[in-house]
Order: sequence, then C-alpha cells, then structure tokens
Amino acid sequence: TAFTQSIKQSVEMALENNDGLKSQRVLLENSYQNYLIQNSTTLPNLSLSSTGTRSSNFDTNQDSDSYSISLNSSYMLFDFGSLNAKRRSALLLNNASNLSFKKYENDVILNVVKVHLELFKAIKIVELFENSLEIRKQQFLAVKNRFDLGEATRSDLLRANASISAAEAQLKVGKASVKKFRERYKTLVGKSSTRPLLPEMTKEPFLLSDSIKVGLENDLTLKILKLEEQALKEELNSTEKSRLPNLSLSGALSYGDSQSLGKNFSSGRISLTSNLTLYSGGQKKAQVKIASNKLAAKVIDIAVRKKLLKQNVTTKWLDLDALSSSATAKQEETDALNELYESVFEEWKLGGKTSLDTDQAYQNFLNSEVELVTTTTDILI
Repeated sequence: TAFTQSIKQSVEMALENNDGLKSQRVLLENSYQNYLIQNSTTLPNLSLSSTGTRSSNFDTNQDSDSYSISLNSSYMLFDFGSLNAKRRSALLLNNASNLSFKKYENDVILNVVKVHLELFKAIKIVELFENSLEIRKQQFLAVKNRFDLGEATRSDLLRANASISAAEAQLKVGKASVKKFRERYKTLVGKSSTRPLLPEMTKEPFLLSDSIKVGLENDLTLKILKLEEQALKEELNSTEKSRLPNLSLSGALSYGDSQSLGKNFSSGRISLTSNLTLYSGGQKKAQVKIASNKLAAKVIDIAVRKKLLKQNVTTKWLDLDALSSSATAKQEETDALNELYESVFEEWKLGGKTSLDTDQAYQNFLNSEVELVTTTTDILI
C-alpha cells in the first residue's frame, strides 16, 4: 500500500529493507572472522591426537592392540614482531571494511534522498500541469464564448484548442515521469509512497575553504584508503621481518598402552626451535618488493582521492551558490510573470490583447513555476 513519507522515514525504511545492505552485513562478518584467524596465530595452540594399532603375527596366529594419546602445544616466542604486524594489518583491514560498509550505507541513503526528492519534484510538476490543463480549458471556453459573439477569430479558437492538446501532452509526460520515480522509490525503499514530503530548507553558510576542510576530514573513501595504507605498512613490516630468525616453543605429553609389551607408558617432550631462511631463490626479496609496490600505489591513490575530493567539493559549492542565487531570482520572476499573466488576461477580456498574448503569458508563467520547483529540489539534492 502507498503512504506519505518524510525523507527520514524513507531512509529508515530503506535501511531496514534494502537487500544490498543485508548482503554487505554478511560480508562484513567475514572481515572480522579473517581478523580472528590472524589474531590466533599470535596465541599458543593446543591440539589432541590419538592413534590405535592392531598387529597380527601369522607365525603364532596372535593379534596385539596398542593405542596412544598425545596432547601437543606450540607457541612462537620471538619473531621480531612479524606475526604481530600481520595481526595489526588484519585489524586495520577489518576497520576499513567497517568503513566500507558505512560508505555503502551512506550511498544507499543518498540514493534514497535523491529519488525521494525527484519523486516530490515530479509529483509537484504534474500538479502544475494538471492546473495548467484546467486553465487551458477555461481559456478555451472564454475564447469560444467570444467567438460565438463574433469578438474572436477562428484562429483564436483553434489556437486555444491546440493549447489544450499541448497541455494534455505535457501532463502525460509528467505522469510517466512520476511512474518512473515511483518504481525507483519502491525498489530502493521497499514500499511505495503516495506523496513524499519536502523537508524545510536550511542554508549553512560555509566558506569554500571550510567546505574543503570538512570534506577532507569526513570523506569515508579517503579514510578507507588511509586505513588500507596503514595495513600495507604493517604487511610490509611483517614481510621484511619474516626473513629474520624466529624462536618457537613446543611440547607434548603422551600416554599409551601396548598388549605386546604388557604395560603402559607415558612421556613428555619440550623443545625450542629456531628457524632462519638462508636462501629462497629470491622468493623473500620478491615478496618484500610486492608489498612495497602495493604501499606505493596506495599512497598515490590517497593523493589522487584528495585532489578529486577538492575538485568535487569546489564544484558542488559553486553549484549550490549558483542555485541558491537562482532560486531567489526565480521566485521573483515567477511572481512577476504571474502578475503579468493576470494583467494580460484582464486586457484580453477588454479586447486590448489577443488570445496569443494570453497564451504566451501563461506559458511563460508555467515554465517559470516548473523551473522554480526544479531549482528548489536541486538545492536540497
């Protein structure tokens, strides 16, 4: 069922129903699980293993069973911080994934706001076209009455009738636009809206330099790139240190029983192991180079994003400033054209103006109203 909604209600409904967001939430959980996997490598691990054996002696035709169970543990004591660097990298990437989800959510919100306002604009313009059609019909009747009295020409009558046809065509196009935006709205929000509401317009006077500063501070894409840069630094650090010696501690407790020996046994083992790669055919060096190149590319991405962000903020700031000035001028123009139309219509009734003058005056007024609605909505977008 259709209903009336504010922008806030449209956004809340979309966040609840949007399938894309549901999918992204599932993928976000995977990012956290990847961090847990990497974090576990810095902790001791404990495993339990068991074996059972049956042996057959064909000479004596006897079978013997034996079994053993072992509790094993290992822990990396020292690796120059390689594993910890990997863990920090995984944590930073998880934080980046959280911001990526937030960015996706913000994109959904922005799309909902846009389609909400576009639908409002389309409905408002249809209302203007419907009113225009009614006025055209009234004008036609007035011209016909004057034609019957011999005060108007056949051309005036035909022109008035053509104006009705043009208004009907305008209305059909407008209704098609409303239908299109209703479908977009339903796809994004998950529910149809009879009449989206327009929020109160507030203007916050920001200087261009302040707007750019705020944009650089709040841009989620830039924040994501910076987190990914930090993660790549940790990855490079880990790769470099993986070429250095490491020291690990391992131990095991075992218990078993053997029928052939006629007794059980238990044992314990603890060992320190150190490992150093002396030669890997250039593999380690290549891994470091790859990590270094990824970091260098990410630094370039950040610089490009900052430059693009400054350009976008500047463009939007100038557009908003121009639209705000245009809206004020357009309102004054609309008021003036309305007065002009009323004046021309009165003069037409007195015989001082032609029906063409009246038709043109009203069309100018209608066009100005449509442009005012469009400008007002574009400012909010």
